[in-house]
Amino acid sequence: MQLRETGRPMRSIIVLSVVAALLQVGLAPQLSVMGGTLNFMLVLCCALALTSDVSSAVYIGFCCGLFFDLTSSGPIGLMALIMTVAGFGLATASRGVMGGLTPESLRLAGIVILLVNLAYGLCLFLMGVQGDLVWALFGHGISSTVLDILLAALFLLVLSGQGPQRTFSSRPRGSRYKLNR
Repeated sequence: MQLRETGRPMRSIIVLSVVAALLQVGLAPQLSVMGGTLNFMLVLCCALALTSDVSSAVYIGFCCGLFFDLTSSGPIGLMALIMTVAGFGLATASRGVMGGLTPESLRLAGIVILLVNLAYGLCLFLMGVQGDLVWALFGHGISSTVLDILLAALFLLVLSGQGPQRTFSSRPRGSRYKLNR
């Protein structure tokens, strides 16, 4: 059984965060597929919250959400609130799930990304920023979710290549039991 690696290399996390921030500012406003846009900060929050403890995931969610709010035309503080709650929920739900690109981690990240996009679209409609509820939820929300899940697979793949995987055995290879050869 593999355990969660708590001593992640901070250098790769910082590099991934800077790259995500630059892509959020430079690429995300320019790219739209079927009404959906990429949210690099949401994907970064989900990827880091999967392997973080609950208190760190809350801070990660708030910082990523605030950065998104400051670089978008939406209301300031809305995505910070939604992503803070999402980071808390994802870190709580992902206890016992290995980080990296696994079916469980991608499934959890996909569910959180869907819920965040739907909640953001609903709040924008209720605040009067978005005029059409169906477009806010299904047009923009679902297409953004598909794009973000594809991007999350890439981020989880990058984070899965960090450091050795820990197991219960102190030996990296072999078995504790004698095998007949």
